[in-house]
Amino acid sequence: MSYVSADPVRVALDDPRSAAVLVTTLATRGPDDTRRTAEQAVADALRGPWPEGLLSLTVYTSGDDDSVLTYAQWSAEDRLPSPGAPPGAGAVSRVFRHYRAVRGTAVEEPAPVPQSFPAAFFPAESDQAARAWLDGLLAGEERTEGEDRAYPGAIAAHLHIAVDGGQVLSFSEWVDEGPAVEHIEAVWAPVLKDFGGTGSLYRHHRTLLPGSAALQE
Repeated sequence: MSYVSADPVRVALDDPRSAAVLVTTLATRGPDDTRRTAEQAVADALRGPWPEGLLSLTVYTSGDDDSVLTYAQWSAEDRLPSPGAPPGAGAVSRVFRHYRAVRGTAVEEPAPVPQSFPAAFFPAESDQAARAWLDGLLAGEERTEGEDRAYPGAIAAHLHIAVDGGQVLSFSEWVDEGPAVEHIEAVWAPVLKDFGGTGSLYRHHRTLLPGSAALQE
């Protein structure tokens, strides 16, 4: 089941105000459980006052209906809530910093509203090692594919490094799923295999913004 938003609002993943991003993935079982989990994440976020320092919270659902991903942008690392009870069985949370954004050139400006969001997680030994690996990966891509990265349907790839240096996240924006799947199979599948990464294809579910905390669907 698709939860593609009818509302054009999307957060800027490279928002310069965002100093830290709390990313949580929650394992689900099938379309019904995925939708319930996504709606529960929204309901939990709306319970109580809007936290100071929280710039946005976006909920995504996987195309395979086996997980939900939440992406929360914070204005400062010390604004993040203190660790509490575990978020639940099958849930994993980690704090990242946005490291680099790489934009495709095949999509005309202004870019259309992204509908597909491939996410890939890779282990890393340290912040320095993660930076070196990402820089090398992008340099190698430029040598083989060209600096313009004119992939059909590609809007941008946003590269993140965990604050503890233990993980890398690539979170991309695509016009729709077709070109994204083709790119994953041609480019990212070998990288995932060679470097022990895990990946999923997500769709936008809902976005919460501060102020009125208006729900963007």
